[in-house]
Amino acid sequence: MHVMIKKKNILIFGILILVPVTLLQVSCSSNTILTENLELTLPEQKQMLSSIKRKNDNFYVSNLKNYSPPKENQLIDEAQFRNLKLYNESARVLSDWVLRSLSQKERIQMSRNCDALVGSFKNQFPLNEQTLACAAWWLEKKNNDESSAASRSASSSTTYVRNLSSKQKQDLQNYKGMSFSEAFSQMDPPTLSQAQRLANSALDYASDCSYSGVSSTLILRLESFLPNKFVYPAIEKIYTKMQKCLLPDADPSEKIHLRVGLLRLISGYPLLAKDALEKTLLEKDPGESSRSLFWLGAIYQKSKQNSKENPYWQRLLKENSISLHAILASQQLGIVPINNLVPDEDISIQARDSNGWSDDNLEAFIFDMFRARNDMSAATEWSNYVGRTSSVTNPNMILYWALGHNAVRNYRYSIFMLGRYGKYIKNYPVSKTMLGLHFPKPYLKEISNYSEEVDPIFVLSLVRQESAFDPYARSGANARGLMQVLPSTAKSIKRKISSNQLYDPEINLEVGVSYLSRLLKRYDGRVEYVLAAYNAGASNLDKWRDRVLDNNMMLFCDFMPFKETRSYVSLILRNYYWYSRIISEKEDLFAKRIQQQSAKARWKSDRVAALLSFSWKSELEVKNKSLLDKIYIFGNSNSNITSNISDPSWLNEDTKNKNKNKTYKNMNDEIESDEKTAFSNSNKLK
Repeated sequence: MHVMIKKKNILIFGILILVPVTLLQVSCSSNTILTENLELTLPEQKQMLSSIKRKNDNFYVSNLKNYSPPKENQLIDEAQFRNLKLYNESARVLSDWVLRSLSQKERIQMSRNCDALVGSFKNQFPLNEQTLACAAWWLEKKNNDESSAASRSASSSTTYVRNLSSKQKQDLQNYKGMSFSEAFSQMDPPTLSQAQRLANSALDYASDCSYSGVSSTLILRLESFLPNKFVYPAIEKIYTKMQKCLLPDADPSEKIHLRVGLLRLISGYPLLAKDALEKTLLEKDPGESSRSLFWLGAIYQKSKQNSKENPYWQRLLKENSISLHAILASQQLGIVPINNLVPDEDISIQARDSNGWSDDNLEAFIFDMFRARNDMSAATEWSNYVGRTSSVTNPNMILYWALGHNAVRNYRYSIFMLGRYGKYIKNYPVSKTMLGLHFPKPYLKEISNYSEEVDPIFVLSLVRQESAFDPYARSGANARGLMQVLPSTAKSIKRKISSNQLYDPEINLEVGVSYLSRLLKRYDGRVEYVLAAYNAGASNLDKWRDRVLDNNMMLFCDFMPFKETRSYVSLILRNYYWYSRIISEKEDLFAKRIQQQSAKARWKSDRVAALLSFSWKSELEVKNKSLLDKIYIFGNSNSNITSNISDPSWLNEDTKNKNKNKTYKNMNDEIESDEKTAFSNSNKLK
């Protein structure tokens, strides 16, 4: 190694020739880094690179049942460290860098020396006792360089967007060839009369696939005018003509088939709904398959008179075993939902995935090392950094990180990693250990203290979804803290409160629970309404309530137009069930206190109470079963948008023939009502 020094340091130069150069040296009086007048040049890459040599190839491959974090001596062996004094010193400096406890001057000097030593390594880090101190610096620099390159690439690529004038937007010919996203951004008819004109015009173009973007847009935009009786036939006519253009995996094929399928269910046409919903399952990677499978299973179950062999629901239980839809399907099939879980032995976990010190391996090594050395502050800080920046794609390593984040109480990134895990292992199986990762319970004591009339398990379920237990969470809308309370909302409840006080967990919970109690009172304990209002606002909820009768809670939740709100409501109700189940299995005094508070909560939806009752009982009571059986109500003579007549004009011949073979026998049967409808017999829509 060549060392460039000033003449007055000739003695130091002689020493460095005889022994390996150490990057970082310690002052006798402090922990500062003495690197002045020292410039290092890079040695041969072959001399620096090291690989992972394990005694057992499966040393870091395990399953959730047998996994335990490695001990420090295992990590030392893995990295082939021999100079333990140098290793300990480098580990200390690495911790100082991660914790940002170095002065600005020291960080700058360390950056220079690390850049000279390992800065030119692009894909694999040369891990040894000498370079360990630079490991975090190298990863941070690499991440910053890649982010800057991606930002430059994004800013240099411009996408041409055709913008139409107000007058041009009224002529559908101008939308020819437009993608769905482009058409959707430009078409939003402000009045019912304008929507009617566009819908009538669309009938002339809907069968032409070059207009599929605007046809899809109109179907979704027309929903905003429900329950006006013109809307449903308008959507049906456009959909019938353009559905051949909705090819699988093309945007927005799944969305349109699902929306039309649910609208058909609401209007009392389950067999037609089945046709549309089955098309969603043709997608290679459907985003809302749980909803499609659930309603296909409900249609099947009603027609087969409560069959235990329901192919749609069996698939749902296999693909998304802990979802709200799977919970309800299990209840209808007489299956205890927790029995859908798999053993821990079936879940693989992996901390390293190659023989070299790549980004992923180095990130995991640093975390394991901090944890093994009981440097938990550094481990927590490092897990935060990895959570923000890691691009790991190996699902077994993602699960390792979910477990690691959870171990240092970094619940936000633990839950985030589970979401990423689902992207790489679609419909992944869940074990009991993973259930604990999904549903941690921090702040439950504080929640209990502030929950008097409100169910503390409900509050816990909402906090998990709102902030993932990050007290410093802040949304783009300026909602803050555990319950994501807006400063304006907080002031309406507690006048003398500053925005920054909402980052205090106890103040946030006090204000958030008070607001939640207000909503529960307003909506008479209807939890599904409260959640929709909490997420999307009361004004939006009031519009949606006019579109779907309130007897079918699940159909109302799944037909809300905002995907974020649909997911929000169903996920919190899912959380509600599983937290109730997990807490009910505990036998300590605190768990019993929470259960008692939950049971005595004043504001509770009877449907949600029925849902939760199955969390600790193997069989549903008759009353609760009758409430949950309302998922089979498809259409109703009192519904504003139900349109059951014997020959609606939008049905084509194939559909008419198909409906002659209907199997429904009650007053809500498909196309059996004599009620007057909104359908027009003319081709034009009024």
